Amino acid sequence: MSAFEPIRSVLQDVSKGSALALKLSEIRLQHEWEGLVGHTIAKHSYPESIRYKKLYLMADNSIWLQQLVFLKATIVEAIHSIMPDLALTDIILRIGPVPVRPPASTPSSLATLSVPVLPSPFAIALTERLNNPELQALLSQTITKALSQSSPITPEKT
Repeated sequence: MSAFEPIRSVLQDVSKGSALALKLSEIRLQHEWEGLVGHTIAKHSYPESIRYKKLYLMADNSIWLQQLVFLKATIVEAIHSIMPDLALTDIILRIGPVPVRPPASTPSSLATLSVPVLPSPFAIALTERLNNPELQALLSQTITKALSQSSPITPEKT
């Protein structure tokens, strides 16, 4: 055993079975939310807290709340794929403020063509029922890429 241990392993050892472990999982989930569900869903939702094995998820309006109701099982599966020790049993949805994230720097289109897109766990969960592995990989990459691109929404005039 070396004299120095990584801070991550020290925090994990200290926090096992305590409220600190749950808070660390909550912060990690908030930090990785956009990578987990994609840019579009992350723009309209936010994992507020975890209490009693339930994720409290904020949606910015009733339309997105309804959409998230249909995606609950897929979101739980995606969370378990990156955090298997987190024992979530349900997602509680509420309407409320979603923090505004700073815009990420957009890569040039040439760089985007040369770098393959790694599919998000959310996209993989959506395509897992396909029998053809090549089609599943391509579709999950396409979903991840589509969710990461932001499309401007212009308000309608009444």
